[in-house]
Amino acid sequence: MRRIALIGCGAIAGNHLSALVRLPDVGIVALCDPIRSRAETARDRYAAKAAIYTDYRKMLDEISPDAVHIATPHYLHCEMACEALSRGINVLLEKPICISEEEIERLIAAEKASNGKVCVCFQNRFNPATLAVRELADACGGVRCARASVTWDRGDAYYLADEWRGKKATEGGGVLINQAIHELDLMIGFTGTPVSVSAKTANHAHAGTIDVEDSAELLIRFESGATAFFTATTAFGCDAPNFEELYCQNGRRITLIGQEIYLDGTPYPYDVPDGLSLPGKECWGVGHVRLIRRFYEALDAGTEMPVTLESAAVPLRVLLAAYRSSDRDVTVPLK
Repeated sequence: MRRIALIGCGAIAGNHLSALVRLPDVGIVALCDPIRSRAETARDRYAAKAAIYTDYRKMLDEISPDAVHIATPHYLHCEMACEALSRGINVLLEKPICISEEEIERLIAAEKASNGKVCVCFQNRFNPATLAVRELADACGGVRCARASVTWDRGDAYYLADEWRGKKATEGGGVLINQAIHELDLMIGFTGTPVSVSAKTANHAHAGTIDVEDSAELLIRFESGATAFFTATTAFGCDAPNFEELYCQNGRRITLIGQEIYLDGTPYPYDVPDGLSLPGKECWGVGHVRLIRRFYEALDAGTEMPVTLESAAVPLRVLLAAYRSSDRDVTVPLK
């Protein structure tokens, strides 16, 4: 049985833990959070025999798990993943993988030097609707141009509730790196390899509360010649469903609104496997169980991770370039 630990017992941890308890041959042996009571609450709900820690390095050394799930604030991702990898421990890492280009390179180097592997939690890649749209777009000759939007509502209280939120040094940015990165990842996955980005960011509704953007617009150009326009905000009046629209080479139009698909404006049916249900917010999708299961299957088989560090770095590099573009008022090429 694989012995699993988790660092960070906040809201998203429940998605990881609820997926783990559904998997065979997996046991949750330790939980870590600087707020001990939060780890204890997670233990009481999901893993009655798990050891509780407030120091993650001590947990890694004493428990030496087969894998660790990292679900902590953004600025801790790189450091914690590298510490696990230095001990040969496999990592399931929440998004974003880190908050800078330098940390991207550090993480990739740490994995190459380790016997451990990293899988990144871009679970929405495994939503049934995502898989159906990707298949449909391929059947329509690929994407000629695309647009997508994330329009959510996050008031000042949201940012003030956790000290790390809304700060460049600890969150790495605002709406792009936190709320919108999943949708940006999907759009890139549908459209191809990005080669440049031109962007503008703004803080429309949270001046004095956050030092990062609450709104952004990006024009992304792709290797294929396709273009995409991406917008995101946390200054909307509600959490509207995420929106993607793909204009294909054969003239067809694919629209994804939340988990609903339309082809040329007509509802498009797709299969949803039995037993899949939303574990939390709709925007989190139903992909956690699928992704986490595939992570452990890949470890067992010795095959490539379902979401590699390199593929997870692509949307992060795009949004980091978007920040530079906005700051300098230039189009930024991507490596």
